Amino acid sequence: MEEQNICEYVVSPAKQPAWRLKRLLAIVGYVVYALTFFFVGMTLRLFVPIMALIPLTTWILVWFTWPLVSIEYEYSIVSGNMILCRIGAGRVRRRVAEIHIKDMHAIAPYDGDYIKAAEQYAPEQTIDFTSSMQSPDVYYALYETDKGRRGILYFEATTRALKMLRYYNSGTVITAVRY
Repeated sequence: MEEQNICEYVVSPAKQPAWRLKRLLAIVGYVVYALTFFFVGMTLRLFVPIMALIPLTTWILVWFTWPLVSIEYEYSIVSGNMILCRIGAGRVRRRVAEIHIKDMHAIAPYDGDYIKAAEQYAPEQTIDFTSSMQSPDVYYALYETDKGRRGILYFEATTRALKMLRYYNSGTVITAVRY
């Protein structure tokens, strides 16, 4: 019974040039770090201790920095709330926002006639949880927080998510999706 009241969806950002550049720079940084450590050990004649520390310190560096360049986005719909989390390297989860579905003014596909409403909303906060804005199932949700801040959420909708969104806020615009 619990499974019927929860919906989760995870999406990875599309591999765009900026994303590839960040990953490439991180890998180059790891290699430069290891080579610098190696050459410092050679010049100080501490070759054996340095050779033992290179793999360990490089692994520690990768462990703490790789979540910054390997990101996934997850949204969950639980008990009338949409919980948005950013996941780094599959292990570091950070909650970005929690939005009450009843506070959403409109939920619509980001295409055709609905784009104008999204662009005219003038939000104070924009949250993008899509792989790319060109994805066929990109939806947006216009919402207002308890403090009166206006926001727009872009997400990739599934049929199950749309059913749950309609259940908790029936005054929304919903159309068919791929999944």
